[in-house]
Formats: sequence, structure tokens, C-alpha cells
Amino acid sequence: MASHDTTTARARILSIQSHVVSGYVGNRASTFPLQLLGHEVDVINTVQFSNHTGYNAFAGQRFAASHMLELFAGLQVNGLDRGYTHLLTGYMGNSENVRAVESIAKELKLVNPGLVFVVDPVLGDDGALYVPEELVALYRDVLCPMASLVTPNQFEAEQLTGVAIRTLLDAKSACDKLHALGVPNVVITSMQTSDDPGMLHLVGSELCPRTGAKHQFAIRFPKLDGYYTGSGDFFAALTMARHFELSCKTDGLGALARACELATATQTGVMAATRKRQEATGVP
Repeated sequence: MASHDTTTARARILSIQSHVVSGYVGNRASTFPLQLLGHEVDVINTVQFSNHTGYNAFAGQRFAASHMLELFAGLQVNGLDRGYTHLLTGYMGNSENVRAVESIAKELKLVNPGLVFVVDPVLGDDGALYVPEELVALYRDVLCPMASLVTPNQFEAEQLTGVAIRTLLDAKSACDKLHALGVPNVVITSMQTSDDPGMLHLVGSELCPRTGAKHQFAIRFPKLDGYYTGSGDFFAALTMARHFELSCKTDGLGALARACELATATQTGVMAATRKRQEATGVP
């Protein structure tokens, strides 16, 4: 049930991501937190699997781009596309789905030129791609220039910008490269540095829409032991929601940094609670 706090503006979000029956990744990790914060969420699933692919086996389907476009056409026929304030995208898996998202984003921007388009460029992690290499250029050259906010991890930011990220200054340089593509808000969601073991860093950069002034920031937080899926999807959704809430109150710099602080605090708490439950129950 949505929140009844009328002091907070409500977004209407179309979320295009993966879906699993068991577990929390993609739309399963994003939808409930957004609803809990009082926002309306409609979903289009790019895949539907029994569980995430980190298990020994999984079953289900990867949906074709035509499936996504057919669903969106149904929304258009009924005028249901006219109220969206936000478009959130996650795992696409292939170039056709990226192109479908491009088409949907263009259609939504025609209806609402102020649409906030949040792109989580799901490409890979830990030094390896888990999507076709051609998606790197598509995200960089097609979706990033259309985006209001992008949330790559360290590896994804390196792929998109060509910057080897080893220090916080490297990360800020990568943010500048993404700004140059036309993205006003950038968050590198997690990075490790060799001189700070056991800790992770979030690095963000925002441009003022009125003046073009830039604000860059970093948040340092502990790296928790264990393997957590869906954390990037969860974080992107939280950051989008918090940034929207804060941007409604100010048009100056600082909203993105505060949104990231709130999202990081929530995510750290949820991950710690998840680990505690796993230790107590043995349930993966």
C-alpha cells in the first residue's frame, strides 16, 4: 500500500528491468521500495527467470524487444503513458532491448519533455562483462545522452568512459566524461581503492541545470562480507526516489549528494539485516 504522506511529491515511474520469481533483483528489488516511499510504479520485464543466474541453474525466458514494445503500445492506446514522470531502466541483455528502451524514452519525452530518465547501465562487474560487448557503445552513445541520471558501478564506468578508475580523482574524471556525453547527474555506485581495504566509495557529480555549476562528492562506507544480488538495482531506485523528493524542494546543487547519503544508509541497513537473517536461518 502506498504511503499517505501528502507532504512528499509522488512520482509515476515506468521501470524496465529483469524479474525473478524467487529473490530480489531488477524489478523485484526496485518496485516495493519505490511504492513504500509513496510512488506509483508500472513495470515491464526484460526477462522472467525462476531465480537469479548466480544459482547452479535457472529457468524462464528472455523477452524479445517486440514484447516490450507491444506492452508499451498497449499503454499508449489507453493513454496510460501520459502520466509518467520517470523512466527507470536496468538489465537489458541485448542490443535490441536497448534500442527498444531508446524508442520508449523518446515517446515518453514527447508526452512529457520533463521526463526524468534514470539509466542503470548493467554491463558487468569485477572486471568482466556479462552482456555482449556491443552494449557498451549503445549505452554510451545512445542512452547516456538521453539520461538524467546514470548509476554505473566502477567497472561499468570504466567501460563507458575509458578511464581506469583507481583513485577518487579517477572516478571524478570518469564523471566528467559522462557529463560530456550530456548526463547531468552521475553516480559511480561502488568503487574500491588499493589504499583503503575493507571500504567502498561512492562518487557522484551533479551539474546545476540553471548555471552549469558542478558539485562532486564522495561517500565512504564499509564493505560487507558476503554475496548480494540486486543491490545495484535497489540503490538506483532509492537514489532516483530520494533525488526526486529533494529536487522538488530545491533547484540548486546538493540534492544528489543528499539522495546518495540516504540511499546508502538504507542499503547498508538492508544488507546488514539480510546477512543477519542468513546467519540465523541458513536461508540463501
